[in-house]
Amino acid sequence: MENNPSRNKENSLSNSEDMQEHENDHPDADEEWDFESEEEEDDGGSSASRRKWIRNTIIFLLVAALAVNIVAFLPQIYNMKTLPLLFKSKELSSQAEIQGYKEAVVTVSTDNGKGTGFHINGGYIVTNYHVIEDNGYIVVKFPEQSQIYKAELSVSDPDLDIAILKADIGDQRLPFIEVERDNKQWEPDEQIYVIGNPLHFTQIAIEGTIIGLVPIQGRQTSVMALDAPIYNGNSGSPVMNKRGKAIAVVFATADVGHQDQMIEAGLAVPIADMETLLRTLLPPVE
Repeated sequence: MENNPSRNKENSLSNSEDMQEHENDHPDADEEWDFESEEEEDDGGSSASRRKWIRNTIIFLLVAALAVNIVAFLPQIYNMKTLPLLFKSKELSSQAEIQGYKEAVVTVSTDNGKGTGFHINGGYIVTNYHVIEDNGYIVVKFPEQSQIYKAELSVSDPDLDIAILKADIGDQRLPFIEVERDNKQWEPDEQIYVIGNPLHFTQIAIEGTIIGLVPIQGRQTSVMALDAPIYNGNSGSPVMNKRGKAIAVVFATADVGHQDQMIEAGLAVPIADMETLLRTLLPPVE
């Protein structure tokens, strides 16, 4: 059989045209890859959107939980019991002498909580023994001082529930409250002031009156009963007379009969009962 170059050429052209026709049958072949790339890009964008939504949702839930806790906690701080206390303290603190007394009333902090104390000069801080009992450390903070001072027990009388600390204040001269060491320190119905750190607050000033001495089971000496709003955290607060001298130290509360009814009274250790301790630290009374 003869080889026909013309026919072969025609066949070759025909095959070439067929291939071109097949290629033309799929004009978007190259664009399919671009479409898949766009899909991948869309998937990446969706993932980023999901992550952003999850993050925002978590933040919203955390903020909402915090807001709920704050709203739930606020009534424990500001309520019908504490609001009158705060308003009265603000009123009393507008008096220059009360503001001066407050500068000598400190916060006594330990690894088990906090209480109140007051500076009687030379870095000596009077507080309750139960405030600092069995604690790993003791620090005190004066209201007008940014520094926190380390303190150590100087002398104490656990039976009286009285402790006197020595704060490491160096040679600083810090505000102090003078103690009333005269034999006749107070009288029933006398008006008094108490400054302390009750509940969740600090530097709260209150006023009241002295009911008198009352016996307490388990104590050898009677204690001073006060008709005044005393709360947790007031332990170690000074009871001061109108002359601004400390006449007793708050240590507890109890139901006491007063004016033909039972009231929750504050209980305080008279300064006279602490004379033995004070004599070791302060100059004798002239």
